[in-house]
Amino acid sequence: MKNKTVMIADDEGVMRSLLGMVLKEHGYREFVYAADGRQAVELIRTGGAAIGLAFLDIDMPGFSGLDVLALARERRPGCACVIVSAHSAVENVMAAVRGGAAGFVVKPYSAQRIAEVLDKIERASRP
Repeated sequence: MKNKTVMIADDEGVMRSLLGMVLKEHGYREFVYAADGRQAVELIRTGGAAIGLAFLDIDMPGFSGLDVLALARERRPGCACVIVSAHSAVENVMAAVRGGAAGFVVKPYSAQRIAEVLDKIERASRP
């Protein structure tokens, strides 16, 4: 999984940078970034990189993280998607799970919580 490209889609630049730093500490090296839902959709549709992991903010201009999740499940079925949100409302968590998200992380997230989600995804991807 660590040899795949990670997409970080969040309309807050600080959150993109923070998550990128945490993921680098866990051995991830290749990243693409989206500052809104439109950019994230474009990367899913046309991105030449082998996106294998995506962190998607649920509330972004253009398209929501849930919209991007649905497209990723269709276009890149091997991509593990994690929904990120400042709102841990049950509806958001359930929508993410129903949509096929590999995890849900509440902002502001801790490095420990990201590590837990990565561990879960890596365990699930082993044969």
